[in-house]
Amino acid sequence: MDIVTARQLWWGVIGLGVGRLFVSLGDTLTNRERFSADFRERMQAADPQITPAMVDLLVTVGAVLGVILGLAVAALAVLVVHQLGKGKLWARTLLTFAGVWLVISGVIALFSIGVVEGTGPVLSGAASIVQAVLAGGAIFLCQRPEAAKWFLPRGPGAPGNR
Repeated sequence: MDIVTARQLWWGVIGLGVGRLFVSLGDTLTNRERFSADFRERMQAADPQITPAMVDLLVTVGAVLGVILGLAVAALAVLVVHQLGKGKLWARTLLTFAGVWLVISGVIALFSIGVVEGTGPVLSGAASIVQAVLAGGAIFLCQRPEAAKWFLPRGPGAPGNR
């Protein structure tokens, strides 16, 4: 059925998102000195009293909080995809909006992949493109007429009531 395949595509989107999260973390930690120097320059313009140790701490805390937030979003996405499988129309709507955003991001990544430098950003851009393809396929499958029947409300005595 289309919904089963769409759910599998969404699992792939979520998996790639978690992979991108850890690629970004690795890139941040690998290039920590560069990020810290850029951030220190900006922070010292606002507050000349800031120390390099404080800037390093802020960069580390920012990376860790980014991973925690990203994993929380992935967990929420897993719950929404699960509800999609139960025939919840709100889940299809929410995933459609998220998927459109991913497709737009993937198209932007496709046209900008030639100008990025470094392995991390290139891997992240490639994953974004694959995510866009998977999300577009999942959106298409969820909008097909056979899939639309999955989201119709069922009566209390209907067989297969979810």
